[in-house]
Amino acid sequence: MKLEAKQFLQQRQELQLSLFQTQALQILQMPTFELAKHIQQEAEANPVIELVYPSSEEKKDTTEQEDTEESSIETINKNILDSVYEENSSNFEETEGEIEEKEENIDNYRDEHFTDLSRNPDIDEWIEDNFSSIRYRETLRSHLITQLHIEFDDLKEIEIGESIVASIDNRGYFVGNLSEIAKEFNTSSQEVEQILKKIQSFDPPGIGARSLKECLLIQLERLYPNNALLRKLIDQYQEELVRRQIPKIAKGLNIKPHEVEELIKILKSLNPYPGYLFEAEPEYIVPDVIVRITEDDKLSIELVNNYLPEIVIVEAVPKDQSKRLPKEEKTQIRKFKESAIRLKRCVDLRNTTLYKVAKEIVLMQEEFMRKGTEYLRPLTYKDIAERLQIHESTISRCIAGKYMQTPQGLFEFRYFFSGGLKAEKGEKELSSRTVKEIIKKILEKEDKTKPLSDQQISELIQKQEGIKIARRTVSKYREELNIPNAFERKSYSK
Repeated sequence: MKLEAKQFLQQRQELQLSLFQTQALQILQMPTFELAKHIQQEAEANPVIELVYPSSEEKKDTTEQEDTEESSIETINKNILDSVYEENSSNFEETEGEIEEKEENIDNYRDEHFTDLSRNPDIDEWIEDNFSSIRYRETLRSHLITQLHIEFDDLKEIEIGESIVASIDNRGYFVGNLSEIAKEFNTSSQEVEQILKKIQSFDPPGIGARSLKECLLIQLERLYPNNALLRKLIDQYQEELVRRQIPKIAKGLNIKPHEVEELIKILKSLNPYPGYLFEAEPEYIVPDVIVRITEDDKLSIELVNNYLPEIVIVEAVPKDQSKRLPKEEKTQIRKFKESAIRLKRCVDLRNTTLYKVAKEIVLMQEEFMRKGTEYLRPLTYKDIAERLQIHESTISRCIAGKYMQTPQGLFEFRYFFSGGLKAEKGEKELSSRTVKEIIKKILEKEDKTKPLSDQQISELIQKQEGIKIARRTVSKYREELNIPNAFERKSYSK
């Protein structure tokens, strides 16, 4: 077969997004903080973009107001001083005592009639409320290093200990390699092992363990040194504990099932992840939309744009100078302007779309906003898309990674979208999230010695709510709630 190059014509249909559409879709799915950062980066690269932050303007207005108030106070005080001195201007021969007495009267007059507006009388209370709970956050690493330097005197042992501490993860488990540490410090693995054992005696109990089993045994040795049954339970029946095979454990330990339950209660008091006692810095979520109930009992929707600067397009080069610029520079300036206009339009479009979607969600979930999770309605992207006459993928992009602050708490936008189950009679329809809450409440009230099966839960929901739900659906929702099955929930008593 002979290979050769040929030219031919072909017709085909393609959907190509314009530069504006591509950028609009990218900006649409940006949360508020991410968008603010993106705008800042664009402004740094584009000389025709000037950013105006609302907070700066507010601060300016406040400062001007304070300056005005301060100047007014100075003027008033000056007039008072002048008037007081004018009363006594006719008498030039005053004694020192009289002058001091008049000055004291002026000071008293100030204290009685004027307030120092430069000081907020509630500032101390405000500081106490907002900052009294702030404390120095000690990390797990610094906590262990402090103990290490107290316990060891030898410099080499301290260095080995610091290397071990560096290999302890946020759970509090040692995940390093003893042989590699020994090789690094030219010592034996046994010596490194001994230092690790010493670190395992540090606070918090269980720190430096290499497995869950070792972690629990370390705590047991310190807290319950004489409980041989509990040690045997941890050492030999770990798999049975996970499966809650209480009768089998009771037979192996030669005790009664309710005594196994007592041992499990003690076991639950131990900490499987001691490193988590030292929490990482909290991650603060800033909502993109805030929903409030107004004084006249209406729902108000507000976009959180406090962090978004206003994009102002300015002239990078004065018009009289731009005429004398080379063609290439004129072209570049034009591109900068087009980019700035496009960015401004994309941000406006993003905010408009987000507000419309948020408004439809609030209208569809009004009962939830007022009453709580049990009143969450089934809602899909298709429902909102049809009401707004936009594509479902646009809804998906619009709500990605965004949060809504509601009267019921802070929720991710995706929380409001879920399938539903319909009642056998009537128009009642519950979302899957509401059904999960119903299952959760049923299981909280069940008799733990006779836990309900998934079939019994299904029948209870049908009886109470009139919703027909299959046993396998109950099983699916239960697993999504991380609730074990009836056998594993069973509790043994005397």
